[in-house]
Amino acid sequence: MMKLIFEVLFLLIVIYYSYHYIILIAQMKKPALIPFDRTDLKTVRKFPQKFADAPVISKNKMGLTMYAVMLAFLIAMFIFGKYNMKFSWTYLYLLFIPLINAKDLLNVFAVYDDGFISGSKFVPWKKLQSFHFKKIDLNHKYYGYSQEVNEGYELILKTKMGSHSLVVTEEEMKERLACIFEEQVKEG
Repeated sequence: MMKLIFEVLFLLIVIYYSYHYIILIAQMKKPALIPFDRTDLKTVRKFPQKFADAPVISKNKMGLTMYAVMLAFLIAMFIFGKYNMKFSWTYLYLLFIPLINAKDLLNVFAVYDDGFISGSKFVPWKKLQSFHFKKIDLNHKYYGYSQEVNEGYELILKTKMGSHSLVVTEEEMKERLACIFEEQVKEG
């Protein structure tokens, strides 16, 4: 009975991550509202030390491939464990550690009509609960990466299942994002 519960739980988790992977790829095929051009890519950063990548599949092949390989590996281990009686199911859940960090596989932030991509996760607008900007000052964790970051803001997006953080380096982009997110929070 316990083995059946582990199997069902494992399959639900793999299905959840596979579903989000498919949604991510579908979103990347659509045109984004932000970033609109190269300037936008330089003003919004998922990681403070480098510019964001364009939200298209061709620019994110490595991260998307790594995500797919992790999912395929988990499925292969599940099949191996199912048919090998000496395999201990308790070790299988250690394999989820890379998936927990899969949200940072892609260096992407993009805003669409129906939601936003942060890292390797697409978040529909209905899941956005709140947002706020935090000035990056001397005591901030991102201070010191570059002059642009030191003068920028950290945007924190709260959702039903957690939060997403990114760096905004220009005042104009901060205002554009604030308008979009205010509208979506009011509607939600």
